[in-house]
Amino acid sequence: SSLTSIDLPSVTSIDVNGFRYCSNLTSFTLSGSTVCTLGGGAVLNDTPIASGTGYIYVPSNLVDTYKAANNWSTYASQIRAIS
Repeated sequence: SSLTSIDLPSVTSIDVNGFRYCSNLTSFTLSGSTVCTLGGGAVLNDTPIASGTGYIYVPSNLVDTYKAANNWSTYASQIRAIS
C-alpha cells in the first residue's frame, strides 16, 4: 500500500492481479517500445488510477494504441504520454 509510483521500462506482460490493492498508486509508467499485455481489467483495481485520480504514462507514439488495446481501454481516460 506504500507504493505511489512505478516505472516499468521493459515489462511485456502484467498478470491479472499485478497491482491490485496498491491503494496509493497514482503514477504508472510503461516506457517500453511495445504495448505491454494486460492480464485483465482488474490489474489496477482499488488504486487511484482506477478511480480516476492517477495516470498511466506511455511513450507518445503508443498512447492511442494503449487506449484501444484489450484491457487497457478500461483505463483510456487515464493514459497519458510520457513527457
